[in-house]
Amino acid sequence: MTLPEFFESVLRKRWSPGTWDCSTFMADWVVNVCGRDPIADVRGTYSSEREFQRIVAREGGFLEACHSRLTAVGMRPTETPVAGDIVAVDAPYSAGGEIRRRPTGAICAAPRCYAVVTSDMGLVVDNDDRLPMLRAWTFDG
Repeated sequence: MTLPEFFESVLRKRWSPGTWDCSTFMADWVVNVCGRDPIADVRGTYSSEREFQRIVAREGGFLEACHSRLTAVGMRPTETPVAGDIVAVDAPYSAGGEIRRRPTGAICAAPRCYAVVTSDMGLVVDNDDRLPMLRAWTFDG
C-alpha cells in the first residue's frame, strides 16, 4: 500500500486508545512497509490515555519508547525525514480547557510536513511550523 493509499484508508477511523491512536497509526504504517510491528507487545493492552502513559513512562518517555521500538524493527534515526518516515512531533492537545503540547507520533507526508491522528479531528496533515519535529526514523533499505 502506498502512503496516499494508507492515508486514505485511515480517514474514517475513529480514535480509540490501544486500537487507533498516535502509536497504532505509526505502527500500522511500519507493519505495512516492513512487516514488523513495533508495538506488538502492547497493541490492544490499553484502553485509556492513563494506561498508555503508564506504558510510555515504563519505557523512559514517549521519545525513548519510539526510539527503542523503531530501532528494534530495523529503523534508524535521521535528521532529514522523507515521505513515509516515522516522526515524533510536538503536537497541541486540549487539557482542562487549555492548549498544551506533547510528543506525538506522526508520519512524514513530505519534507517538513507531517501527518498525525487526533482524538477530535482524525487525520491531520500540517507543516513543521505547527508540528515541530522532535525526532525521526527512516527505513533501512
